[in-house]
Amino acid sequence: MVGVTLRRIKPGTLLHRIHRPDHGPIFFGPESSAPTFRFDAPDGSYKVLYAARALETAFAETLVRSPHIPYVISTAVKARVRSELAVARTLRLYPLIDAGVSTSGLSFTDLHGDAYSRTQEVSAWVHGDTSADGILYTSRFDNQRCVALFDRAIDAVVTTTANKLVISPAEATALSGHFGKTYVEP
Repeated sequence: MVGVTLRRIKPGTLLHRIHRPDHGPIFFGPESSAPTFRFDAPDGSYKVLYAARALETAFAETLVRSPHIPYVISTAVKARVRSELAVARTLRLYPLIDAGVSTSGLSFTDLHGDAYSRTQEVSAWVHGDTSADGILYTSRFDNQRCVALFDRAIDAVVTTTANKLVISPAEATALSGHFGKTYVEP
């Protein structure tokens, strides 16, 4: 893959996470060695923390997940909490945005699809062959920026006072509506 200029996120920038309450706001996963998500290590040799630059994007990446379903169920929302992380030192991220996607041998179909083998391969290459703290990519739901931080960047983020907050029905309604979904009680 062709070398690219790493993108930077400056200290003090907030990142948003929607996560299980039994995981801390700073959680590098998956729990097992088997890859589960888009940029997980194919061989389990490193862990990844996923976050978004906007709360709406974190909500979509975690709870909207299936664009063809017109609603977000309250039980799914109640099984999650929201937290904010602050960038503690400059983050250096490998860009899988714009032409960086093609430079890495991917298409946006690969990046935004549900089959993760190609994105996990690229993650392994970025982790092994660059000094990047992680990957900068776009959400498949609103084209906003997300980050996949490698566990070697554990010192790059800290928790804020917005830590493990319950997502209220009113907030879930607004966040669901942002993506044209209806928040429903089962």
